Amino acid sequence: MNGSALVVGLGLNGLGVVRSLAAAGIRVHAFDDTMGPYAATRHGTKAKAPLAGEGLVEALAAYRARLDHDPVLFLTREDGVATVAANRDRIPGYRIAMPGRDVVEAMVNKDRFMPIAARAGLAVPRTVTLRSADDLALLEKLTPPLIVKPSEHVAAYQARFKKAYVFESAGDAAPMIPDMLAAAGELVAQEYVPGDDGSVFFCLGYFGAESDMLAAYTGYKTASWPPRVGGTAGCAPAPEAHARLAADTQAFFAAAHFQGMGSLEFKRHAITGAFYMIEPTACRTDYQSELATLNGVNLPAVQFADQMRLQLPSAQPRHRFGWRDPGAVASGAVVPKSGSGWRAVDALWRGDDPGPWLASGRSRIARKLGLGGRR
Repeated sequence: MNGSALVVGLGLNGLGVVRSLAAAGIRVHAFDDTMGPYAATRHGTKAKAPLAGEGLVEALAAYRARLDHDPVLFLTREDGVATVAANRDRIPGYRIAMPGRDVVEAMVNKDRFMPIAARAGLAVPRTVTLRSADDLALLEKLTPPLIVKPSEHVAAYQARFKKAYVFESAGDAAPMIPDMLAAAGELVAQEYVPGDDGSVFFCLGYFGAESDMLAAYTGYKTASWPPRVGGTAGCAPAPEAHARLAADTQAFFAAAHFQGMGSLEFKRHAITGAFYMIEPTACRTDYQSELATLNGVNLPAVQFADQMRLQLPSAQPRHRFGWRDPGAVASGAVVPKSGSGWRAVDALWRGDDPGPWLASGRSRIARKLGLGGRR
């Protein structure tokens, strides 16, 4: 196939992207800052490079100078998205599926995407924005329990706090808010939608230049780690919810005049069954995006074909496979191995690509033996 792809970031997310592109016969190169176990994949070529900031801009320029064509760029982390959005004029020679900077910044801010959801007619949990300790009184406007999290991903916050916290009352939240604000700068507090982790759904999609959804797949979380507030530890197909959530996802991204890889997370109310939009992921693959590829909807291949002006690959949705993060399982997450009509696939292990699994195992053993710093 003509052309090539560059994947920025080889965590578990990026590994899924590399494998998806390789499965479609697409030449792929990947940047990673640590060149850890995931770089042991047999697919594609790899190089050590920064994944955000000025270092990424310089690495992209240096890599492009060695090519005779414009590669399709795939991002896997939010800081990489922010870097590219802010430096588009300094990154020529790449095929980048991304709207203007103002749209990107609205998407990654949990306060600024709310008006977009309102224009699209989506239900969102009642929310207040906290910018100082003086805003604590706003919590009284919400009906507890409350979930509190940063408006954007901030490294200083992530180093000290969990992704989010659930509080049973405004009074319970008040003692932690000042320290959380000092680290994050801005927080959002929402009414917590009743339901366990299995009530969390997502629609993964890719959107063309006219904000048209060119491909999509819907799933739900089988487990989060940590429970209630963490990332995806396991997920599975949700075909029964696809028509509804795909329509809502299309409406949201159309209202934003969006182009590129995008997904929405929803939570289904345990009592009423109503779906509430929680947050979007924009201009990068979602952590669990490989679920779609496993089930016949190869979103990275769709992005590549769209950016290269090629015929889009035909999606053949099936609903036979779930996805499990082995790191979350090792940490204590209880993730089902199978469900109604599906069995879970280990996100790391592949019989035709065992390198990352083997390298990860060696790293765990080395850490247990205290050999992490030896060569």
